[in-house]
Amino acid sequence: MELLDAIRTRRSVRKYEAGKDVSKETIQKILELALNAPSAGNRQPWRLHVVKNQLTKKALCEAAFGQKFLEEAPWVICVVAVPEESAARYGDRGRNLYCIQDTAALVTYIMLIAREFNLDTCWVGAFDENRANEILDLPAGQRCVAMIPIGYAAEPRKDRPRRSLGEIVVFHE
Repeated sequence: MELLDAIRTRRSVRKYEAGKDVSKETIQKILELALNAPSAGNRQPWRLHVVKNQLTKKALCEAAFGQKFLEEAPWVICVVAVPEESAARYGDRGRNLYCIQDTAALVTYIMLIAREFNLDTCWVGAFDENRANEILDLPAGQRCVAMIPIGYAAEPRKDRPRRSLGEIVVFHE
């Protein structure tokens, strides 16, 4: 799939085909490619917790206020920010902004690369962060900032209306 096709076809999917697994090797390929995501000063202030264990997915689902599709997807990739790795070079701005921007770029790369493998995802940010951190047994100073269920869509991707450029762009020429 071409990049432009991946961008055009990426949609948030909240229903995954039951029983249709995704190999660990495919997940590893996606993540290896995603590590090319940009980060401030190339700090790469992130960790990835890749969850297949059903009990752990169930706990993450509960931490995400019952979003069942987290439990139903074959895998859930938890993207974890390590603010102090950015702060070491950039101080408070690195701690409070750059590490979040960097992990957001990584999430986007994962989601677009997944389309190359005809997989679907959803960016989940609505969850009890403290509970997710406990479930993942994160060290102090690390924080789960996104969960990405990944699998094969069990429903058609739905196009959603997008704002026009005229509504959101201001050119300064």
